[in-house]
Amino acid sequence: MLDFDKVRALYFDPPPYDPERIPSREELTARYERERFDACVLRGGDPEAEALGPHGFLIGGDGKPPTVHHVLPEVHARLRPLPLTWFDHPRRHTRTLPPGGIDEAHLFFRSLSHGHLAGHHDRPSGARLRRHFQAPELSGLPLSLVRHVIACIRGLDLNRLLAYGGLSLYEIARAIHLTDIRRVSVTRWINQYAIRPIQ
Repeated sequence: MLDFDKVRALYFDPPPYDPERIPSREELTARYERERFDACVLRGGDPEAEALGPHGFLIGGDGKPPTVHHVLPEVHARLRPLPLTWFDHPRRHTRTLPPGGIDEAHLFFRSLSHGHLAGHHDRPSGARLRRHFQAPELSGLPLSLVRHVIACIRGLDLNRLLAYGGLSLYEIARAIHLTDIRRVSVTRWINQYAIRPIQ
């Protein structure tokens, strides 16, 4: 259950950015409401008429009109993954190929290419897309291709990157970092595998 008092406190006093901390639901909700308020002001709207920020119940409390969110703030949020060093652990570098070996891994990446890059003038083969995902650096077209796939990937296919794609967790985390993807479902998925480095 959402703690409204925490949301209100975080709305007015957000914590400083910390790349090593995963924000709470309350923080994401407060951040989303601040973004909505700011966007309204920037477009010349009326935050009071739209019941945004302190003008709505969520932040303003009793006596204010209801705050209406059309999406779940924790799903809409943009989150950075934990630092790449948190994935640089021997167990996170392990790759497990599917039962069909490298051919099955290429077939899986071919399905990602067909599913997410359909209509692309130079759609990569499964083998080429897998190489892009494994690259230590990305730029130009390869960066664009990997970014597009990660930006659109289904939750089920995130797990399949490991089971069927034969990638390591480190390679997936690195691809997410290189493409600067902040999709909350992707970020939360990869962050569950992070291990804080020993100081």
